[in-house]
Amino acid sequence: MVWRAHWRGQIIEEAWVAALMVLLMVCAGSVRAEAIRIDGRDRIALSPFETFHDPDKALTIADIREGAAGRFVMDPRTAENRSLGFTGAALWLRAELVVAPDAAGRRVLTLDVPNFNSLAAWGSWTELADTTPLAVLGDRAPRTMPGRLHAAPIDLPAGRHTLWFRATTNGAMAVNLELWRPDALARAEQRGLQIHTALATITAMLGLAALLLAVALRSAAMVLYAGSALATVGYLLMMTGLDTLMWGGHLFDTGNPFVWQAIASALGLGFLFAALPPWGRSGWAVPVLGAPAAVVAALLAFYALTENHDAMPVVMIGPRNLSLMILASGVAVSLRSRLSGYRPATYLILGWLALAAGNVVTALRNAGLVPWTDAAYYLPVYASVVETMLFGAMLAAQLHMLRVEKEEAQRSLMTVLRRSEAELAERVAQRTEALDRANAALRDREAQLRVTLEAAPLPILLSRMTGATIYANHRARTLLLGGDDETEIAQAGDDFYHDPADRGRVLDRLARDGLVENLEVEMRDIAGSRFWALLSMVVIDYEGQKARLLAVNDISRRRQLEQELTKAKELAETSAGLERAAGEAQRQFLAMITHEFRTPLAVISIAAQYLGLKAEDPAAQERLARVGRAVRHMNGMIDACLLDDRIEGAGLLLRSDILDLKALVRRVVDAAQAAAPNHVFTIAAEDLPENLRATAGDEQLLGMALSNLTENAVKYSRPGSVVAVSLKGDGSDAVLCVADQGPGISNGERDRIFEKYYRCAGTGRVPGAGLGLYLTRRIVAAHGGTVGVRNRPGGGALFTLRLPLHGAFAADPESAWQNGVIEEVGHGS
Repeated sequence: MVWRAHWRGQIIEEAWVAALMVLLMVCAGSVRAEAIRIDGRDRIALSPFETFHDPDKALTIADIREGAAGRFVMDPRTAENRSLGFTGAALWLRAELVVAPDAAGRRVLTLDVPNFNSLAAWGSWTELADTTPLAVLGDRAPRTMPGRLHAAPIDLPAGRHTLWFRATTNGAMAVNLELWRPDALARAEQRGLQIHTALATITAMLGLAALLLAVALRSAAMVLYAGSALATVGYLLMMTGLDTLMWGGHLFDTGNPFVWQAIASALGLGFLFAALPPWGRSGWAVPVLGAPAAVVAALLAFYALTENHDAMPVVMIGPRNLSLMILASGVAVSLRSRLSGYRPATYLILGWLALAAGNVVTALRNAGLVPWTDAAYYLPVYASVVETMLFGAMLAAQLHMLRVEKEEAQRSLMTVLRRSEAELAERVAQRTEALDRANAALRDREAQLRVTLEAAPLPILLSRMTGATIYANHRARTLLLGGDDETEIAQAGDDFYHDPADRGRVLDRLARDGLVENLEVEMRDIAGSRFWALLSMVVIDYEGQKARLLAVNDISRRRQLEQELTKAKELAETSAGLERAAGEAQRQFLAMITHEFRTPLAVISIAAQYLGLKAEDPAAQERLARVGRAVRHMNGMIDACLLDDRIEGAGLLLRSDILDLKALVRRVVDAAQAAAPNHVFTIAAEDLPENLRATAGDEQLLGMALSNLTENAVKYSRPGSVVAVSLKGDGSDAVLCVADQGPGISNGERDRIFEKYYRCAGTGRVPGAGLGLYLTRRIVAAHGGTVGVRNRPGGGALFTLRLPLHGAFAADPESAWQNGVIEEVGHGS
């Protein structure tokens, strides 16, 4: 109840004050401000003012001069140098001046509010048509004079004049306007500049020192403290106007210094969270209030990046409100930490209270309840400096407490160390005994390893990096060192390379790669005999020093076998050359024999034809016909031998051209019928599709392949039997089939009949050289096709040729032959 009565009384008191201020303003509406006398004084305050509010910000100086002059009213707050509060309207001010003749001339108009949007000034001595301001002050106007304050020169003529001002700002509407003599303003600014610069420099040095300490200690709390101090420096520079003096404007064009204060407060709250024990003395306060602090920081970042300072939305939380929220969180956490027994938190409480006091004074000043003086303005500004220093005092107290705790911990640690010393001595004795046992076991393992190495069949040496031998097994001593004398072994080096340059080559590779593995090197044994060896070397640690472990594998026998294999290869190449020469000689001999055979065969053929024309005896004509058939058979055998020789020699070259398979089949069958009148030939040639009627190929060779099949059908079937030839399309292939009524082919010989010079059993009386089917297969394979054979169910053999239509021929006929597949496919005749 007492609390409610207190606040009720305060609210009533504030209402009376506000009503009194309104009454004074109404009463002053008919009172005109007295003229301000401009004489020889260095500093003259331009107050009180007559004011006029322009809510729409639409009026110009011409409107004010012509029609709105009677709407100005006297505002007593300007006489007491009080703030006019926060307003979104444009405020017009009017002041009457009486300039003495000796005071006329250059003066400097100053606005003693470092953060102000814009204030423009016009004089009555200018022409009515001239709307150009005499001076424009504020953050959004270019600086015409260097200095902390907003200042601009004005030339005042003697006489009575009127000054109009138009002011707009997002902050409190405080219009502390003064006219200065330029030299007096420079002296006054010098003193203020020294004071503010010194305080800002001290705060900046405090932040930088904390930052260096944070780097040295790797402390997140110190980093946050340094950031808070440096943000406070930004707030000081903006509130005192030093930033505009240093670089001609605000560091961040926010137009609101409380952004810096909110940043400093947020970092200070983060410092508080990092410095205080989070789950011990402060209890629930840190985790509970940490989330609101994070939200505050996010809102602050949003404000700094996106706020429209001319028309901030009502729902937007401004920097001042953010600072107050952070302030409330900091005070709550600090009080909770102090009440839980953490004494350094006292400095935090004092720091937050100093900042709170500054905010209270600022709120009273901006509301117009406290006059706008240097004390009312700068005391809240430097409350942030006091807060920073008290936070630093908290750090010092915390470090002192930590030092005390460290000393106590050290004393406890010494007690524990003394108690542990005896335990350690006992453990050392136990460990020493265990180490002795381990060394004994190690010696046993070393002895076992020596026994193993002694039995190894390969020479193994261990030498120092200087080359001196440390150990060599039995095989190494026997082969390379020449004895078991340990003194001689220790004095022996590694001079067992036949070529001394090989030693440097091995050591270079060891230094480059870290090991040498299976390197062939020619070496010398103790007797001076040379042998080839595979050498492997690696660097190991031996008794705390680097040593080289070498293993030698004698490969003299392998080298001997390699030399023998090389000689055998040379002999094989020589034999192959002789075989090629013999083949060439055979081809030359075959060409010569065929040439010698063709001449008498031609003579016999012509003679038989001539005699056949004159012979009238049927028996004689029959004998002459047999002579002609024998001549044709011999010529066919010669052609087959020549074609086989051409295939085996330079390869089968196709003379490809467009051909009609149906016409080719008819020509071959007609020729076969003429040559074998005692057999009956049938043709079943289907009309191929329009796009497959013509294909590319060597017509002569394909005709020879088909003729070989028809001739075989005639030779291996009885006279009067039927030889059926068929042609049909199967997809993109053409299928040629030749069926006879002979004895067929046994299963054991079916896979071999296409081999060169092979003839089936029981065909000794049938003439032939075993080349026909071989050549048929080579010709078909060169065209990209396949040839197969199977026995017919009713007796006889069925040969099938499958040729691709419009298919590309194999680029290499030999490859086509080697990769050809003999398939057993067949169709009924």
